[in-house]
Parts: sequence; structure tokens; C-alpha cells
Amino acid sequence: MNTLIIIWGFILKKFNISVLGIIGILVLVVFASGCTSSSNNTTMSNSSSQSQSSPSNPTSNGSSSQYDTVVVDYAGSFTGSISDSMGTRSVQGTGPQSFQLSQNPGNVGLSFQKKDNSTAPLTVSIHDINAKTLTSNSTTASYGVVSLGYTF
Repeated sequence: MNTLIIIWGFILKKFNISVLGIIGILVLVVFASGCTSSSNNTTMSNSSSQSQSSPSNPTSNGSSSQYDTVVVDYAGSFTGSISDSMGTRSVQGTGPQSFQLSQNPGNVGLSFQKKDNSTAPLTVSIHDINAKTLTSNSTTASYGVVSLGYTF
């Protein structure tokens, strides 16, 4: 610690800088870097993150939903992304899951991947509000990926 004080003293004398000058320089650096901001305001783009939706399976009971849905049928864990008119969001889950699309989804793009080396089928499908399957795709590959698209 004493060495640091001696070095600072030498620098201040060598360059004829006062302590107030150093403080002024530090204040300018802090203001320039934005470190004085105490609020953390951020603006989200059209993407959001969703960890997991509540499980439901629109094909099991034939009931209708107010929204089109993405149904992931896999016994293990998976991750995925869902893109629709509201943006792109990341999802994950274990076991059969369904995720609601936006009210007017437009062009929908999906990509889901197994998080394990299982050869059990990962099936991803898009269902309309009447639980009718519009399109579907599956994989049995280890760490397999299913990509799917549909335009409403």
C-alpha cells in the first residue's frame, strides 16, 4: 500500500497534477462512461424469453383454444425458439408441452432440439384454434433438431 502511495505521489509531482485535478479527470471519465446512471432502463425488442408454458395437449381432449399453439411431444428435455408476428422467444421444457402463438401469428418459424442423446422421437406440430394439426415434423436423432414453418 505504501508503494502505491509513493508511486501516486511521484506521478502527481512529475506531471504537476493536483489531487483535485485527478478527481476532476475521474469524474469526467465516470460521466463519459455512463457509470453514474442509477436507473437500469432497457427497451426490449420484438423478442422475449419464456422459460416454459403450462402443459396442455390440445389433441387429447379436442377442445378449442383462443390461440393457435405449438405442441412439442417429447419425453425428455428440450430447448427451442418460436418466431411469430410478435417476435422470437426462447422456450424450454421437459415432457409434452404446448406454447401459445400470438393472436395473429402470421409467418411462424420453429426450431426445437433435444437436450440429450435419446433416440426417442421429438415431434413438433402447429395446431389451429380448433386443435387441428396444420403441420408437423419429428426426429429420432440424438440431440436431434426439428425445424418447422407455417404461414397463417
